Amino acid sequence: MNEKKTSLGREYIKGATFGIMGMLGISIYILADTFFIATGIGNEALASLNIAIPVYGLLTGMGLMLGIGGATKFTILRARGEHRASKRIFTNTLILGGGFSLIMTLGGLFYAEEFTRFLGADESIFQMTKTYLRTVLLFSSFFIMNNIFVAFVRNDNNPRIAMLGMVIGSFGNIVLDYIFIFPLQLGMLGAALATVTAPAVGLSLMIHYWLKHSRNLKLKMPTTFFKEWLDIIRLGSAAFITDFSNGLVILLFNLTILGIAGNIGVAAYGVVANMALVIVAVYIGIGQGIQPLISESFGKKREEDLKRILRWTILLTLGMGALTYTGGVIFAPSIMDVFNSEGDPTMSRLGIEGIRVYFSAFLLMGINITMGAFFAAVSLSKPSIRISLLRGVFLIIPLVFILPRWMEMLGVWLVVPIVELITVFVVIGYLRYYSKKVLQQS
Repeated sequence: MNEKKTSLGREYIKGATFGIMGMLGISIYILADTFFIATGIGNEALASLNIAIPVYGLLTGMGLMLGIGGATKFTILRARGEHRASKRIFTNTLILGGGFSLIMTLGGLFYAEEFTRFLGADESIFQMTKTYLRTVLLFSSFFIMNNIFVAFVRNDNNPRIAMLGMVIGSFGNIVLDYIFIFPLQLGMLGAALATVTAPAVGLSLMIHYWLKHSRNLKLKMPTTFFKEWLDIIRLGSAAFITDFSNGLVILLFNLTILGIAGNIGVAAYGVVANMALVIVAVYIGIGQGIQPLISESFGKKREEDLKRILRWTILLTLGMGALTYTGGVIFAPSIMDVFNSEGDPTMSRLGIEGIRVYFSAFLLMGINITMGAFFAAVSLSKPSIRISLLRGVFLIIPLVFILPRWMEMLGVWLVVPIVELITVFVVIGYLRYYSKKVLQQS
């Protein structure tokens, strides 16, 4: 029994570690953009980047939805010995990914100006924002297909390869960010080109693994399309809502902050939001990294393993939340010094306050994100979707319109911590129901 528990613990640590490192790889290239744009182009360009970020959330959200939804179904079917069905799911996921990629690429080709206007860019940053958006959208397939392949490779018992693809791609982005922005002086176009390089490199590595080494990721003509597509989207929709809601939050905050503090306020929020994306990526990485282990345990009806995974995940996210919040409180001035290349005192003041208030959300956010992933991994899409909708849409939208009217920028910073606090009570309720009903049935 102890040997089995030790083995599960090793698999848990490996999955969580590779998941975190992989998602950090994805988020780091946005943080690299933030740093190089702030130091190489200026605060207006930083505001432009933050205006464009919601589209990045949309693309990664689509990829995560299809990847996690398809890979979850794939793993459950394989655990039950249904290998032909698992191959059909893989094929159907790739077909869906191709369709989503085509739609977004056409959007970038014909509607980049409309997207830019919708996101709230004013005349001073309109052209920079449009350039960044159009470039990213034209290469939508890299973001969407890379996330799909990463999820399936991870569920094919190769989390190390999945992690390497994301980390190597991010390193390439950082190098190219410097080259394109400083020596070549390409401005926002250079930043965008460097950003699309990261998923392109990762996708190349994933495809090489798929063609040369994978025995399980095989194409098989599906017998049904729409039913399986809906199943994939259902299981992955919580991941989409989690990632896309980050972009929605940024959009709503940008529009609110523009009316309170102008572009300099948006630039300060850009630093806070992009730092937050890294922490969110860590929590998403934990959920993604342990998802294959959860789905396999569920498919093989290992109730005790599921309970252990649940307990470890709650403790891990609480510990990481405490460390993150403490670090934010202590190092907020140093963080703003790094990104405030023009030394603007207003930007520094707003950013320091923002980090110290906003980062309190991370104390509970990890539980909310990983428990949503946990429910999806055991094929319970309804609570997973409800948790994601609650924290990403239903609570945040009214609070964005209410709190800043009373407290201006402090109200902006308080929105997300209040949302996470309310959501965690709902999560606790679902966990109690789950432990009483579903575990016994498994």
